[in-house]
Amino acid sequence: MPAVTTMARRFAGRLRRGPAGRWSSQLLDGDPAAEKAALGLLLVLVGLLALFAICFPTGCPPSALVLPLILGGFLLHTRRQFSLLLAVATGLLACWFLRRPLGVTPGSAWVVAASALVVLLTSRYRSRLGLRGTRGDSMLLELSERTTALGRLPDRLLDWRFHQALAPVSGTFFSGDFLLSAHRPDQDLLEVLLVDVSGKGSRAAARSMHLSGAFAILLGSVPPESFLPTANDYLARLGWDEEFATAVHFVLHPSDGHYRIFTAGHPPAAQYHREAGGSWLLAGEGGPALGILPGAPYPPTVGRLAHGDSLLLYSDGLVEVPGEDIDDGIARLLRAATPLLRYGSGDPAAELLGTVARNVADDRTLVVVRRLGAGA
Repeated sequence: MPAVTTMARRFAGRLRRGPAGRWSSQLLDGDPAAEKAALGLLLVLVGLLALFAICFPTGCPPSALVLPLILGGFLLHTRRQFSLLLAVATGLLACWFLRRPLGVTPGSAWVVAASALVVLLTSRYRSRLGLRGTRGDSMLLELSERTTALGRLPDRLLDWRFHQALAPVSGTFFSGDFLLSAHRPDQDLLEVLLVDVSGKGSRAAARSMHLSGAFAILLGSVPPESFLPTANDYLARLGWDEEFATAVHFVLHPSDGHYRIFTAGHPPAAQYHREAGGSWLLAGEGGPALGILPGAPYPPTVGRLAHGDSLLLYSDGLVEVPGEDIDDGIARLLRAATPLLRYGSGDPAAELLGTVARNVADDRTLVVVRRLGAGA
């Protein structure tokens, strides 16, 4: 079996490097010459399908003409799709007059017409990007994966453990929440940033991907106390109408457990004190959401995580319920987190995400920072 897999990979590699592979790559990248050739091949396919439908009426229905339409939606610019659509309409007319004794049923005509309309509507954004096939989808997926990689926390760092869980609304790959991290061992500094862009769905996800790239450049490049003011001014300059983002910026010194938390309109971080019998302490209010008030200050909350302590960073999707005070949602989250942190659950972030906010129509992100108990 491994030998067969190796042979298949070699064959696929040779195919990609050959003339057909180079042509298909040019076509998917929007090369006009390759697209013109693709249109010619699709027109030939239309002619063949119409001929088969006429010559073999019981074996090839006229609705088979939807196949070149679907392929054209993936491979052609909208202008060339109209040329293909004209050829398909001509093929249907030929079937109407020459296909005996069946002709073209109204159902087959409606199937072809509806398919043409759907293909034209769904391919217009792909045409604006200048990409064909699934290149646009692959590009978005790659951007999403890179954003996820930028927020990946170290699994183990001295006596620290970090757990993170992100659940976009509707289970998609794209989220209005994003995480970023920057570790600078030479300065004994680990920074974690959780940002929640206003809104839901694709628009929030698009703004999230935009901001994640800009904030990733800033994080670790400016002093921690300057990050949120700089990010706020940047977002204000963008001039997004009635759009903003909330954020919590956690700055940790792993060697001694001291930390600073900077908050911008975000739900407060929560520290779990194990030695104090399992009490909780919420971080201060901080400053306003990013992009609302240029030049706003963002004062820090200062603290220390002792051995056995933990800290939660979370987005509002875990604690906000319509018609309910957010303090009640925070209290519910902390009650569920207490036994997991007290008895050292394996992955408290994933467990909390599955129990506290399982069926929520909002993006949900949770980070759990734990310092192991002395001697662990």
